[in-house]
Amino acid sequence: MLAPGTKSAKSCEMNPHRRLAAGVMLLLLASCSSNASAPSDHHDHDTVDTSEVVYVGAVTDEALEQLLAVTPKDDPRYAVVIDSPDLTRAVPKESAATFEFHSTTPLALAPNPPPTPAVHPRSPFQRSFHEFLRFISPERVAHAHGEPYNGPAYYLVFSDADAKVRLQVFTNKTSFTPEAIDWENLVQAPQPLTLQIISAVFEENDIPADSGPYAGVSTSFRIE
Repeated sequence: MLAPGTKSAKSCEMNPHRRLAAGVMLLLLASCSSNASAPSDHHDHDTVDTSEVVYVGAVTDEALEQLLAVTPKDDPRYAVVIDSPDLTRAVPKESAATFEFHSTTPLALAPNPPPTPAVHPRSPFQRSFHEFLRFISPERVAHAHGEPYNGPAYYLVFSDADAKVRLQVFTNKTSFTPEAIDWENLVQAPQPLTLQIISAVFEENDIPADSGPYAGVSTSFRIE
């Protein structure tokens, strides 16, 4: 039996490996950021904390990574309209509201999409290293790694009056009802809140050309 406060040999063995993996990841990111041949429309999505994203439906975390890797297009043809609740009025705080929405133009893959996706795929080394990090970091919170996602998806971002992100949702549904704890977080947040919905169509977790992502209009509302 180990004395109180003494770490097991197994836990002691893991820490150096994780520190090494973190160091290699930093070198990898530094190398990628210095690559002058990288696509000009990419932005540093590593600054976006997606550890608390709520995944709903068949979407995957890799699909979300692809969406965040490209600056959304401001195209009013694909604006997302919020059907309910009526955000021109204060939303009652007593119970979580169901946010229902639709795209002005139905999202679909562009005809005859090019074989090369608009989002630059990771190299085999990057993919292998990504899976390696998943293996040695079981505590990392992410959506279950399943089949690559195909079809339209929506990224909902709720921010408070101080521009602090309070809730992020990635879903292939056109409605979302926050869990009680998430709703309470929105209720307690500085008002008014802002909701932005970014949309895209995916093919094997990638976004083909002319399939997004599309920036949605930020909508302000209050919960009272």
